[in-house]
This record gives sequence, structure tokens and C-alpha cells, in this order.
Amino acid sequence: MAKSQLDVLKEEFQNECKVINLKYEYEGYIGVEQWAIISALTEKELFEKYPEIVKQYMPFVLLSNEQGQAIYEFRRNESKFYKRSLNNEDAFGYDDELIGIFHSEVVVPSFVEQKITEEYEENRYQLKMKLLDKALSSLTEKQYKYLIARYVANKSAREIAEAEGVSHQAIEKHLNAAVKKVKKIFKGFFRK
Repeated sequence: MAKSQLDVLKEEFQNECKVINLKYEYEGYIGVEQWAIISALTEKELFEKYPEIVKQYMPFVLLSNEQGQAIYEFRRNESKFYKRSLNNEDAFGYDDELIGIFHSEVVVPSFVEQKITEEYEENRYQLKMKLLDKALSSLTEKQYKYLIARYVANKSAREIAEAEGVSHQAIEKHLNAAVKKVKKIFKGFFRK
């Protein structure tokens, strides 16, 4: 059975144009135009090529293909958002704020978090003390003595040298060796 000329025109129109019912598409729409035609053709070209078909959609708004693409993207995103909200919706309709009331096992009380933090800090402090003890016991007698004088008593290398009756270069040499040993033992501790 051969297609009529009107059927062929309708098929061509559907390939070149998309039609949107504005009142259906946009809830609350009260404009005069009920239809939007999305096409690369101008209004004049539409009337010349598809006069009988276009008359069915009078009055209409003519939209470009880019505007039609924007509408399509908007619909697609809205649909995705709607589907996500259905997937993530609480079956019982509870707010997240109420979850603690109905599902108290899910909420971690702050005193538990505080206890965990305190235990972590205490373990770190104990480890630091052990490392410090190990570092100080690895030093020679002079390295230990000069390190304490420099960093605990807050004396300069020159002041220590005067008190010991040696050159400040000798003090610097012992201090540098001591600091190097301490850093080696504490290596990695402060990265945790």
C-alpha cells in the first residue's frame, strides 16, 4: 500500500521538527501558544514546506535546535534527579535528623569519639617517650651533655664551649652528630 503525499509530508515533518505541548510540559503554563516547534527551519520555511501540518499547531513558538537540546538536557537531568530521589528516599519518611531517635545504634556518641581520640593521643605520647628514651640513650656522654645544655638550658654553642673550655666548632660537631642520631630514630614518627 502506497503512502499518501500527506503521510510522506508528516514523516518528513517528524524528521525535521519536534513538537512540544507547552501546557502539558510546563505545569501552570498560561500562555496563548499551546505548542512549541523545534526546528532548524525558519517560520517562513515551515509554512512553505508543511502548510497543512503547521496550521494544526497554531499558534506556536518556534525554537531552534539548540533550544530544543537545552530542553532535552533539562528533562533528562530532572528525570535523573527524580529517579535518584526515589532510590535514596527513606521508606518510612524519616528525616536524617530523626535517625538518632529511631536508629540510635547508627549514631556514634561524641564521648566514644573523644575516648578514641584520647587513646590515640595517649598511644602517640607513649611511643614518642619511648623513642626519645631510645634516642637519648644512643648518644655519647658529651653529645647528651651538650644537647641538654643547648636545647633544655637554652645555651648557645659559644656559651657551652666557654664553660667546657673547648672550641665552639667542637661543640657544634657533637651537637650535629646528636641531632642526626635523634632524627634517625624519630624518622617516620611525625608522618603518622
